[in-house]
Amino acid sequence: MRSQIWLSSLLLILIVGLCPGCSQRVSPPTTVPVSGKVLLKGEPAAGIRVRMYPLFDMGKIEWGVVGETGPSGEFTLGTGAPGNGAPPGEYIVTFTKPRIDSDPEHNGLEIEVDDFQGKYSDPENSRWTVTIEDGDNELEPFLLD
Repeated sequence: MRSQIWLSSLLLILIVGLCPGCSQRVSPPTTVPVSGKVLLKGEPAAGIRVRMYPLFDMGKIEWGVVGETGPSGEFTLGTGAPGNGAPPGEYIVTFTKPRIDSDPEHNGLEIEVDDFQGKYSDPENSRWTVTIEDGDNELEPFLLD
């Protein structure tokens, strides 16, 4: 009986250990540093979410390329991890100014709303594109009106 338990345990360990992909983790694509600045009516804009949409195939997983501006309007982008940059390539850029609000239609449930009311958030209508290249990328300031 002990030998059957031992043999079964050994077999289970071998199956789990040899299972292809069972212990693989998903990691973000290779990135390069990307930073920039957002100005609203000529002034540094804090709390702006910068999102970039790749115009190339990043693979099976659709990674978000996102950053948020600080008090000076500056941001760094991240892909799968904050501040780790973006894969090289061409992107469409959008902007939102997120704010938490109470939704009266759903018993006061908190929701995120865009203070820009979608003015800069549609990738289909964005007027901003950038090309990220190997090495450090400091983007030209984005001017929002």
